[in-house]
Order: sequence, then structure tokens, then C-alpha cells
Amino acid sequence: MAQAHQNLLLDEMFAHTQWSRDRRARAAVGVGTALTTVGLAALIVTRLRRRGRSTVDDQLECWCGRGPAREPVVTCEVPVSHGLDGAAPEMDAVEVPVGLMFECTRLKSALMEHLKVTDDDSLVKALKATWETDEEEAGPTLNLPWMDLSALAQVTYWYDRRPQGMEEPPPETEDDSESRPVASKFGRWTKKISREKVIYGTVALRYRSRGHLGAQVFRRPAGIDVTRLMTLQRAASLSGHDGLLEIVEATIHQLRPTNIARIPWSEVKKHVNQDDLWLMIDGKVYDVTPFLNLHPGGGQLIVDAAGKDATSAFERTHGEGLRYSLRLLNQFFIGECVGAEEAEPAEETQCSQEFLDTLRSITGALHTFDEKSATGEAQGLIR
Repeated sequence: MAQAHQNLLLDEMFAHTQWSRDRRARAAVGVGTALTTVGLAALIVTRLRRRGRSTVDDQLECWCGRGPAREPVVTCEVPVSHGLDGAAPEMDAVEVPVGLMFECTRLKSALMEHLKVTDDDSLVKALKATWETDEEEAGPTLNLPWMDLSALAQVTYWYDRRPQGMEEPPPETEDDSESRPVASKFGRWTKKISREKVIYGTVALRYRSRGHLGAQVFRRPAGIDVTRLMTLQRAASLSGHDGLLEIVEATIHQLRPTNIARIPWSEVKKHVNQDDLWLMIDGKVYDVTPFLNLHPGGGQLIVDAAGKDATSAFERTHGEGLRYSLRLLNQFFIGECVGAEEAEPAEETQCSQEFLDTLRSITGALHTFDEKSATGEAQGLIR
């Protein structure tokens, strides 16, 4: 009897153990199936996102691939300035290229809110539908009360002037230059602030300044107007363009008086060839190589002043348009000359004090980031 009872208990224990194993096995299969389902769902979502991202990228390439001058635009109405008297500000409009809208997080968010969409794919579809209408002037118009005309104009100028892909391009050939549309050289975004047209072509110039004795010289990033750095910094911050903000802040850091390159005169006077030409004016060094063919007075005037102290020659040849010329000169600054007193003057005539005061006011403001002085506006810029 006892033996039979013991056998019964063993059978029950075995049955319970087997049931537990089967239950665990079924649970494992269930978990595996659930994980597989979740994994497949995640894969599908990822692929859909990639497909959506690819669609966005493809459409942006279609819109932006031929350069800023041919991109569709979004009209942005902004205050000319923000007054303190409580009166309604005067408004003006800037045409912002669609590629720039997508690069600026805050501008893109405003556009999404205006078109009532929540993601890039929906935004692209909404814009595409808008621009494919038969209306000649069709397109969204944004009201941006938190921006201002000067800031938005500057960030659009930079977008038009910078190298494609924010990388330094190969030098243009003569054929490339001739075939390039005027709009892509000077930009349709310049029409609202007339004085910006003066320096537009110069700021767009791209060059590679060589170092000296293993040391680096300052090199202005292509498309960056170094006389407008504070406005560019504000524009990048307000619009949400982190890439531009990083470039501008690095440029500001390099131009601070304690950080600028010190170049010995023995090095400066070596750069006298047309494909590598530096000028020394009032102790500052400028790489004017890319400007030789654009100089209104001809490149030979610059070549003749190379390897010497060109200060007096600059005054003689830039009397009437001096302030404008100095603003252009600021774009080519690469460092200060050590031992400038050793240089032979290009002309024996002494510089006037009025010229030196104006020269130092405009070129010195490059390192204090005083835009009104650096652009010549404080001195009465000749337009």
C-alpha cells in the first residue's frame, strides 16, 4: 500500500514537471514570436523612414542642385528693425531659398507650422504642391516678427555666396566664369539692401592663403563678410543654423587681437607673384591674389606695390572711393606684419593724417567687430 502511494506521488511530480516544461516552452515560443513581430515592425518603420528621408533628399537635390540662384523661394516678411517706442514696425520681405529653409531649424519649424505639417516628408509634399500650381507668383509667405531684415538678408547672402556643400570648390575656369549666370554671382537676395551689392562679388571670392614657416595665417571662409560678423552671428542664432554659427564664432575667435597671425616682413616680401601676392598696408598683411583680375585699376598697380610698404600708394590710388576700398580690403586680411618698418615704401610721398585716421578706423574695426566702422558707414561710406 505504501509503495503504491509512493508511486502515485512520483507520477504526479513527473506530470507536474513535464507540464511546467511545456509551459515554459510555450512561453518562450510566444516571447520569440512577439520579439520577431516587434523586430519586423521596427524594420518596416526604419525602412519607411529611410524611404521618406530619401524622398526628401531627392526632392531637395532637384530643387537645389543647380545652385541658389535657381532655387524656389519662400517669402519671409520681417521687421526692418525692432523699435523701442511700441509702434508697429515697418515690414519688408526677403526671398529665402528653400535649401536654406531646410538648413535653419527655426525657419523650417515656422514653415511647418504655417503649412500645418509635422515632418519633412509632408513639408516637401506641401511645398511641391504649392510650387506646381499655375500661378506665377505662387508660394508660401511667412511672417517672422522675431527676425529682422538685416539678419535674414545676411544669412541668405551667405547661403548664396558660400561654396556648394560648404566645401572649398576647385578654381573656376574662364569658361565656367563666362557661363555662370549673373544672378548666381551677385544673388537675387541682394535687392533689398543696396549697399550690400558693393562688396557682394568680393565676398564670394574663394582662395587658399598659404601659411608661412609652418604657421597659419587667417583665412576668411568663402562667403563670409568679415565686416558683418555680429549680424551673421545674430542671424545664425535666430534662424537656427548651427553650421553657420560655428563658422562665424570660429572666425570671430581668429580675428581677436590676441589671436591674429604675426607674419615677419621677410616672409611677406616673398609673396610678389600674380598667383600668390600679398600686400602690406599700414602694418597689416592682405592676400589679394584673387582680386587681381577684378581690380578696377588693373592688376599691375597691385603687383607694382607688392614687396614694399604699399600704404602711400594705396592713398594715392583710392582717394575718391577710399572708404569703399577699405571695406573691400578688410575681406583679404590675413595677419599683422612684424618688422614692417624694414619695408621700403612703394612711394616716397608721406600719407596724410586724415587718410591714416580713416584707414585705421576701418581696418582696426575688423578686430573689435564694430560693423559701422568696419563697413565704412560710420565714416560716411561712398555708395
